[in-house]
Amino acid sequence: MPERAAIYTWFRGEQHPDPEDDLDSQEERCRAYALAQGYRVVDVFRETASEPGDERPELKRLRTLLWRRGLDVIIATRPDRVYVDLNRLTRLSNEALLMGVRLEFLEQPFILPEE
Repeated sequence: MPERAAIYTWFRGEQHPDPEDDLDSQEERCRAYALAQGYRVVDVFRETASEPGDERPELKRLRTLLWRRGLDVIIATRPDRVYVDLNRLTRLSNEALLMGVRLEFLEQPFILPEE
């Protein structure tokens, strides 16, 4: 049975956005990656908060799915498309590890800092 993947995209409304960073492009690239890996995409989370401190309901939904063991892998284009803050990203990565879920990024791999 294919592993269950969730795609997380976040467009922060940068002043001079890269066309590859819009939500549709992020999702398209993540779907292509999932297909190439043989994953089954079970959900896509499209966040449109413009600032890192804004409410992020889609991230909250993703974390709920994680804790309910509804996925095996989380896919995003880059680590900063999930969290800009390294401490928060590390916390999510540790939670995912605890639940047996992998975080996979198309660009800029994320390696947990040593404690």
